[in-house]
Amino acid sequence: MNVGTKIPKNHRDAALAYSALGIKVFRVRRSKAPYANCPRCDKQSSIYIPHRPEQCQCGVPTCHGFWAATTDTTLIHKWWTEEPDANVGAPCKLNGWAVLDIDPRNGGHTSLCALERRVGVLPGTTNQITGGDGIHMLYLSPGFDLPGEPFPGIDFKHNGYILLAPSVHSSGNRYQWPGGVFHKPSTAWPAPLLPRKEKRPIPQPRPAAHRHTFPSVRTAGRPGGGKMWTVEDLVQHVMDGREGNRNHTFFFAACRAHELAAQDLINLSEAESALLHAASAIGLTDSEARNSFDSAATRPSDRTWAA
Repeated sequence: MNVGTKIPKNHRDAALAYSALGIKVFRVRRSKAPYANCPRCDKQSSIYIPHRPEQCQCGVPTCHGFWAATTDTTLIHKWWTEEPDANVGAPCKLNGWAVLDIDPRNGGHTSLCALERRVGVLPGTTNQITGGDGIHMLYLSPGFDLPGEPFPGIDFKHNGYILLAPSVHSSGNRYQWPGGVFHKPSTAWPAPLLPRKEKRPIPQPRPAAHRHTFPSVRTAGRPGGGKMWTVEDLVQHVMDGREGNRNHTFFFAACRAHELAAQDLINLSEAESALLHAASAIGLTDSEARNSFDSAATRPSDRTWAA
């Protein structure tokens, strides 16, 4: 019987509690940007050695975002002693999870009701209340790639990561488990939500394509239509980018950042720093990311998206 585990309110103790359950965790900044790289992994360093994050052999476990996730209690104790207020992140696929992220700011609750009317009530599972007053529904990974944003206000988080309680949202609200008790997910990903070609396994990584074509973007959740993007959302969009599509995903986020900043909706310097850290975490070189971010500033505004 899955009796659950009481999660402490202290971030370090919470991270240790998760690790004791076999859950890989890592430190996350309030902006969701990864922590700094060591000199051999820093794109700006004279001794940088080009390599992919998952192939890193530098021995410094905070270099590459969620690839640094671990259950090593010594490291976890050290990390949160250094940064007591660091949020607790957990990679989804690396922990065997796939997560429905329901965001009420963008119509997620309405989409969930419509979805369940169409496919039936989704199976009960571990739920987390997010700092943005949304819900994370944690299921077991289906072993197949999932679309990132299938419905307005609903994201499928599989390749990226989520924050775990008691992490603090940018709003100041905390993530929390109902009753403060965490239950390890044990329910399979709902069959009706599998992609149509679910028999095809996740493809092996391929070299990144250097194309600046634009994805289609859902439009819901803002008066007049459109997603209310935040710096957190843009960073998560970059981190969720698939292999072979990283440049495309980063350029999209950079364009959104410049357009939002032009409307005084976000701070451009903060967005640039967070996005460049995220680009480093997914394996883009510093020159690739900076050139892409700068070129996004000169791209004509695309009013088919919504901030």
